[in-house]
Amino acid sequence: MRIIGVLNKVIFYLLVIHFLVSCQFIPVQPATPTYLTLDTAILALSRNLINQLQQPTQSAALVINPFVAIESGQVVQASLDIEALFLDEIPKHFNQFQVSRLTPESLKTAHYLLNGFIKSEGHLNEPGKKYYQVVASILDLTHHTIVASSKIGIVSPGLNYQPTPSYEDNPMYIKDKLLDNLISMVESSVGTQVNTNAYATITTKASLAEAQAAYDKNQYELAYRLFKNIVQLPNGKVMEAYGGLYSSAFKLGKLKEAEENFTHMVVLGVKAGSLPVKLLFQPQLTEFLAEPSLRQQYTIWLKQISQYFKEHQQQCVNIIGHTSQYGIYEYNKRLSKRRAEKIQSLMQSIFAGIIHRSKTIGKGSDETIVGTIPDSAENAIDRRVEFRVADC
Repeated sequence: MRIIGVLNKVIFYLLVIHFLVSCQFIPVQPATPTYLTLDTAILALSRNLINQLQQPTQSAALVINPFVAIESGQVVQASLDIEALFLDEIPKHFNQFQVSRLTPESLKTAHYLLNGFIKSEGHLNEPGKKYYQVVASILDLTHHTIVASSKIGIVSPGLNYQPTPSYEDNPMYIKDKLLDNLISMVESSVGTQVNTNAYATITTKASLAEAQAAYDKNQYELAYRLFKNIVQLPNGKVMEAYGGLYSSAFKLGKLKEAEENFTHMVVLGVKAGSLPVKLLFQPQLTEFLAEPSLRQQYTIWLKQISQYFKEHQQQCVNIIGHTSQYGIYEYNKRLSKRRAEKIQSLMQSIFAGIIHRSKTIGKGSDETIVGTIPDSAENAIDRRVEFRVADC
């Protein structure tokens, strides 16, 4: 009996070994992200978002907040292309929805708000192809709750990242609480209750969209009045509004008002710790872009920034130069430092003490915003000098 017991154990272990050998572990491969053409991607994204909603039995109004390029906080031409596709696709496939652009008027009767952003992922080692993520969510405006969320990949020879005129002419690219609130809403999971502060900024965004649309149509008088109204709103004293008011005033020849509004931007930027000014340079040079209007404006900006630090002696600043990714890395490091030193020198002629209250830093191509190659109008913002507040 003892021998039989031993044999049974041996047979059992042999069966276990045979089972383990015959069932070899097959590793699970991670899912490969799906990248589609722009039109196909937005069609799929719109269907995914709307299918998550509890389908209304009667007409429901949905408004679209212009998508932003997350790297710069700007509305670019690709944002308008995406918006146009949503405006076309959603009513076509979901006719119970009335879809329009976000404005103060459309917001009054809206049931839902569609927010989103575009994020560049670069070439992913495939020259000639660029990859992007478009992330979006839908906010129920009655219950202040995220009710749909989705994202999709886009592959393209290159989406049009040219900023719309109101953003292109803004002296600073936008990094403020409005952008933070937008990103927070877009990235929130379904069921998330939007906080009161974030929700309160939606009215401001609607007013900004209206004023920016007027500016983009060259209606500068109207844009000027609309931006002026915005800065009177409880949540309207933001960089985007003062930037629009600055640009509108400059276009109308109201230079004194333009300077005053740029000063408001400086105060807001210093409070946030950063002045992301668009002091832009020609490729591979320390010379500003060859545009007389820009050079006139740069004089205004440097005067106001220098004056601010002259009057606030407890604050210091790092002057930071940048380059595009084109060229040799080490050369770009030196070039970006020279760009920062040029700005410091120009500021010295206005406020001699800035030499003791500032430090020049060259970041080279380490902090590009667009990140494309070669140098072009598209990546001009990568060839910039900006300011970050520092301890003295």
